[in-house]
Amino acid sequence: MIVAPSPCGPPRRAMLPEGIDGWVASRYADVRVVLSDPRFVRDPAGVAHLRAAAGLGAVHGGRGVGRGATLLHLDPPEHTRIRRAVNPLFAARRSEAHRSTIDALATTLVGRCAGSGRADLVCDLAVPLAVGVLCHVAGLPYGDHGRFKAWVRAVHRTDSGSEAGLRAAEAIAAMDRYLEDRMAAEPDAGVLAELRTRARSSSTEPDGARLTEDEVIALGRDLLVGGYESTANLISGGLALLLAEPARYEGLRGTLIHAAVEECLRQVAPFPQLEARYAAVAVDLGGVRIAPGEAVVADVAAANRDPDRGSLAAESGHLSFGHGPHHCLGATLARREAHAAFHAVITGLDDVRLACPPEDLTWEPGLTPTLRSLPVRFTPRQICHRSES
Repeated sequence: MIVAPSPCGPPRRAMLPEGIDGWVASRYADVRVVLSDPRFVRDPAGVAHLRAAAGLGAVHGGRGVGRGATLLHLDPPEHTRIRRAVNPLFAARRSEAHRSTIDALATTLVGRCAGSGRADLVCDLAVPLAVGVLCHVAGLPYGDHGRFKAWVRAVHRTDSGSEAGLRAAEAIAAMDRYLEDRMAAEPDAGVLAELRTRARSSSTEPDGARLTEDEVIALGRDLLVGGYESTANLISGGLALLLAEPARYEGLRGTLIHAAVEECLRQVAPFPQLEARYAAVAVDLGGVRIAPGEAVVADVAAANRDPDRGSLAAESGHLSFGHGPHHCLGATLARREAHAAFHAVITGLDDVRLACPPEDLTWEPGLTPTLRSLPVRFTPRQICHRSES
């Protein structure tokens, strides 16, 4: 059902999705180093210089282009400055303020299915919940999902080579135009409105809070690319994992749902492998010398299952939201959405079971593998309608 991750071991040579030869780190300790050590960098201009100086080939792909650099493609001090400006917008207390909206949407979506006896938990729950929350938080019209979903998928594809890079670059340009139009339409609520206001009042903001228009567009692109599809995949993949083991599913109640969300994150990492980092200097990693300019991909799915991760994993047990300065900005929201979805299914549907063998579930490949459908059956509930007087 779920593609088994690669076995853990020392860093190994591989052809990477970026279309270049590089390294894959799969042990928990090694992945933590790659994600947090400042000797590994992301900035495309700096990477190009490093690789040219080392006589290495250029990196293909369109994920580092667009109006403004995304957070994923920035290094300190620029990354630190922008994260400091936007972190308050995604702090735990802000995410908690969205709790009632998230819970109500999950309950409504499940309630629409309760009388039918069957549902597809991808299109009936996971996707509309994740899209609805993204649009609510960002301040986007829900109906615009029909416009931006194809762009997001194009960026998430793992095809290598110049043609794939061109498709990704075209998708990024389309997202930028869309976000420019949304900003021009003067949104009055949501994160994008707050970011726009911050950019326009930058002359009065302290240095750490100043944002340019390009940086706001790039942050909006971050929200679209990372803000809903990965969460939908966590919800649908997590439910598939739980329903494949009925005893585990039936035991979910109360505080156990939180533990189930964390275990699903460990086993169904939304981004199994993270985009490459590049060694700024020679780095000894897990017994292997990584030369300057060489790329290293962090295999999170493998690291999450490393039997030797030990006390390093005591905090959460997984690296599915990353580690270090690039730790996922929306991690709290994603956890909240998964918890709401699991709770809504457990309390809103009776005798839920997969409508097909687990091995028949199909995943579409990509940076965030996507479950095509999750068909389930359950005992229909009587829907009572109030009679008109």
